[in-house]
Amino acid sequence: MLGLNERVSSVDYPMGGESDKPLIDTLADDEVQGPEACLVDGDVKEHVDLWLDELSEKQREVVVRRFGLRGHESATLEEVGAEIGLTRERVRQIQVEALKKLRRSLEKQGLSLEALFET
Repeated sequence: MLGLNERVSSVDYPMGGESDKPLIDTLADDEVQGPEACLVDGDVKEHVDLWLDELSEKQREVVVRRFGLRGHESATLEEVGAEIGLTRERVRQIQVEALKKLRRSLEKQGLSLEALFET
């Protein structure tokens, strides 16, 4: 036991190296909502639902499953294809068509897909 060298450091002490940040600033905060949780809340969710409703049923199904919206887990092209009975390539094509349609719709409203995810 005497051979153990325990070193205790304060989380407020600077980490050293090139950064003067304290250790506490680098630890994850489990209370902070991630991007997915933010989409579930407020006006953004309502707008996303309205934009998704502009897509065809097949396009909406692909986008919802690919990006984990409306209670779905995000899935790969292969997984979506298996779930809805399409090939990976066909799912990719539908996704591309749907995203183009969404982009045009957003641009008509003076928005962009990228602007939705800026902090």
